[in-house]
Amino acid sequence: MLIDSDRPHDLARNSQGTALLGDPRNDENLIVSQLHLAFVKFHNAMIDKLKADGVNPGQLFDEAQKLVRWHYQWIVLHEFLPLLVGQNVVDTVLKRGRRFYSTFWRREPYIPVEFSVAAYRFGHSQVRGGYRINDNFAGAIFVPPGSGGNDLSSGKPLPPERAMDWRNFFKLSETGTPQLSQRIDATISRPLFQLPFIPPNMASNPASLAQRNLLRHLTFGLPSGQTVARRMGIAPLSAADLADVAAIDAGLAKSTPLWFYVLREADKRADGRSLGPLGGRIVAEVFIGLLQADELSYLCQQPSWRPTLGEGGDFKMADLLKFAGVGEAPVLPSLAEASAPPAETPQPAEVAAS
Repeated sequence: MLIDSDRPHDLARNSQGTALLGDPRNDENLIVSQLHLAFVKFHNAMIDKLKADGVNPGQLFDEAQKLVRWHYQWIVLHEFLPLLVGQNVVDTVLKRGRRFYSTFWRREPYIPVEFSVAAYRFGHSQVRGGYRINDNFAGAIFVPPGSGGNDLSSGKPLPPERAMDWRNFFKLSETGTPQLSQRIDATISRPLFQLPFIPPNMASNPASLAQRNLLRHLTFGLPSGQTVARRMGIAPLSAADLADVAAIDAGLAKSTPLWFYVLREADKRADGRSLGPLGGRIVAEVFIGLLQADELSYLCQQPSWRPTLGEGGDFKMADLLKFAGVGEAPVLPSLAEASAPPAETPQPAEVAAS
């Protein structure tokens, strides 16, 4: 895959500075853009390894593509999901089968709206107001338009002084402390209440991410969290768990938008360290169901497969970054030490669109 040899710290771009990507959203912010670059480098390192192993040149790309996908799928199934929903939930779905996500009626994999519009938006509550990228640069997720402050927006060539040091996000050595995400709960960071790419004060197109999520609940006609919980045989949240919502609107406390419900459930049932039983089951069944229904996945083609990289038959995100050659500190231009992002207080997620 393409990497500009003169700018190896950035995605390949055309003469207008646009990243050469299948999905332009992967260049909307610096962190996702650099993660995409890490996967490009992982793919290229896999090509180099297979060449050294003597793989037939005519089979090289297909074999690299398969192994890159399978190692990534292994990370999702054996590292990401256990951290997010709990190992017991993953084991239950794998051993006893899926109860709710079925591809039978569609006859092909699909993304249910309960996942895409609600449960998998849990990550919005985990976003911090700002992040340290490397020893010389830190920035806020967003800054107000025209303020001139440093933020982590992308969509343009990345200066070398902003190259990612993945040690700030993953445990890649015995030293260093990665930045932790926020807890999964019904609060979101202040910058997410005013998305800079949305014009302010437009009722039909709100700039608050929380409000946009709640409006999607109405637009897609999603069932309430309580309805989904009862359908799944899970005890709904108690009145005490939603007392603050009831103080705003008693009806919302009895029929709570699914996105907000998933966040509150994670807070009350898992102390914000993972998803709760409803949110976790939705996310686990969809991920595992997609892998089981994908004819090219290792879970479908070769369920007994083990990673060929890593140690002891296991492979984690830290192993991927190291193999890709981005597990060490980047070489940076000499700069004055950048200040850390300003402290910010998470704000309560809005519970009613107005």
